[in-house]
Amino acid sequence: MIRYLEHHYVFHMEEADASLKKLALLMARLTEIEINALKKYRLKTEAVAPSLTISGIDILLEERLNEIFNKELHGKLNTDKYNVIGSMLVKRYAFIAALVLYAMSAFDKGIDSSIQNVSLQTDESDPLWLPSFYFDNLEVTTPGIDRIQWRTTVVQTLFLENIAKVITSISKQAKVAKAILWENIAVYIFWMYETLLQNDSFSQEQLVKIQEDFYYVIHDAPPQLFGTKARNPLSQYDRPKQNDVRLRKTCCLFYLTSKNDDRCTTCPIECIRP
Repeated sequence: MIRYLEHHYVFHMEEADASLKKLALLMARLTEIEINALKKYRLKTEAVAPSLTISGIDILLEERLNEIFNKELHGKLNTDKYNVIGSMLVKRYAFIAALVLYAMSAFDKGIDSSIQNVSLQTDESDPLWLPSFYFDNLEVTTPGIDRIQWRTTVVQTLFLENIAKVITSISKQAKVAKAILWENIAVYIFWMYETLLQNDSFSQEQLVKIQEDFYYVIHDAPPQLFGTKARNPLSQYDRPKQNDVRLRKTCCLFYLTSKNDDRCTTCPIECIRP
């Protein structure tokens, strides 16, 4: 009986120890090299003054979003049209998708991208208004033994708990079609992954994983992870390139902010000039 109890105790202690080790593997931090790589995707590791900060939650609040449109972005974007400002804001915000998915696929690191953990950090001296992203908590998760489930969680947090909410709020406030806003997001996801897949510093095994992640995000991830019902909202934008350019299905309205009527190189053919 004593031997049984000793064995039973040792078994459960080993089981508990294994669980603790698994938990330890799931939490980590970004290395300095990884942080420097993610700065290219506008990661900011130091908070700026509150006057230069737009929290993720701010974008969900009607009164605060109206203030952002009128007082903070009207002059910077050279337009007072809400639908144009809304689209340009989402084009800037789309970099969070590139940033978080890059960390997921290149480093196996899951950044907490929930809306309450994110803020936009602006630079008053930047004439193009290209804000960076600051995360209150930059502790990250790692896959542990189940990368598929971990990847699902990272993607769900990014889209369901952040981007889908931002798109819904801006679409309603700015009266701009969600199709335009989702394509604004998709464009930067395509760009990031296609750039990543050309990086010869990755092994063949890593490139296969990156390609699988790319396909999952664009095609296989179920609509529930994006807060939609019918389909993955990104899949419709995966179009063949023409002369190395993937033309958009929708116009992002950028030309309405340009004094010279400049167009994006991806502007759709059906987008008629005024």
